[in-house]
Amino acid sequence: MKLEPIGTFFIDKAWKEGADCLEAACEESGGDITGSQLKMILSRGERTLIRMDNDGKTVGWGAIKVDQLPNLRALHITNLVAPHGHFEQFFEEIKAMAASLGCSEVRCSAKPAQARLYRMKCGFKPVYETLKVEV
Repeated sequence: MKLEPIGTFFIDKAWKEGADCLEAACEESGGDITGSQLKMILSRGERTLIRMDNDGKTVGWGAIKVDQLPNLRALHITNLVAPHGHFEQFFEEIKAMAASLGCSEVRCSAKPAQARLYRMKCGFKPVYETLKVEV
């Protein structure tokens, strides 16, 4: 199993090779970002595209960013698509990537059903819940 960061010059190529599946993850964001906006942000280096490979076969895609907060530095998984890819098998590698970037935490954003999976399979704990009301 391998977690492969994709350089900004290769975002368009990766999009054509399957990373466009992240558009579905964007649709789950509640309107925060569209797939084409994510692609642009990845191309500008504001987030990093990662490919999950298992036995030379791509089994998932994700987008990450590093948040420098006042009291800690966190690697934040912003988007993830890995149908039947067993994302939890890559978790040790994502923690190693976080450590190599000077992060002391890995965070993610998820809806309740996904959050339950992340808690069960990877040991995530809730930090806080984000709610909204439109004005």
